Amino acid sequence: MKIKNNKANKIKIEFLNDCLLIDNCVLVLGDFHLGYGESIGAVGLFLDIQTKEILKKLKNLFHLFFSKNIHLKKIIIIGDFKHEFGSILDSEWRESLKIMDYLSEKCKDVLLIKGNHDNILEPIAKKRNLKLLDFYKYKNVYLLHGNKLYRGCLEKEIDILITGHLHPAISLSDNYKKEKYKCFLKGKWKKKIVYVLPSFSPASFGYNLARINKINKKSIEDGFGFFIIEDKKLKNFEVIIYNNQDKKKYNFGKLKNLLN
Repeated sequence: MKIKNNKANKIKIEFLNDCLLIDNCVLVLGDFHLGYGESIGAVGLFLDIQTKEILKKLKNLFHLFFSKNIHLKKIIIIGDFKHEFGSILDSEWRESLKIMDYLSEKCKDVLLIKGNHDNILEPIAKKRNLKLLDFYKYKNVYLLHGNKLYRGCLEKEIDILITGHLHPAISLSDNYKKEKYKCFLKGKWKKKIVYVLPSFSPASFGYNLARINKINKKSIEDGFGFFIIEDKKLKNFEVIIYNNQDKKKYNFGKLKNLLN
């Protein structure tokens, strides 16, 4: 499916490993859910596995940028940087500051968009003088978490929306096996081109989109729902899987065709 939008086509968006690169200078990623291990009662070495895996993914990304002579001007985390809703766990302090420090070494401008898990992220952000925002506009691109709808995202000058929150994943099978893959969703909604990112966290693999009728019957715009876009619209979105081994994206067509 080709989405025609002349202004949107002037923005270069590249699919990477659970993240997007805009105009070769803005990295967008989200849903880290730091502290998840402690929140489910993990102890000892298990507490550090998630952070180590995230740092490994980040280091691979920056190695790729170095090899391509890409210099980031901005890093935008589109929500759910930490996991616990109503407090700051010890591991969340430790892991959040560690990731913030790493990203700040790589780019001077790191922005945090508030997700539904980030109710008490501000004290951590203040420790590193990072901005915590409800949304962010870059040119004609509007970035938000996806659990709340802001009027600004529907303004005429906005052509592209980028969200997280949904953690999309899809199960694909052949005659021999069935596997679940993190995926991006891309489609048209409210005359905007929309990208939905998978979670960057290895501990939060994602919602199987086969369950979408159960989790998102109505949109947040209707006053209900889990996500800003209702399921009947999401079913017309394309499912895109990025293979990090061969550094390529694969378009599997519309979601509704994969659910049949």
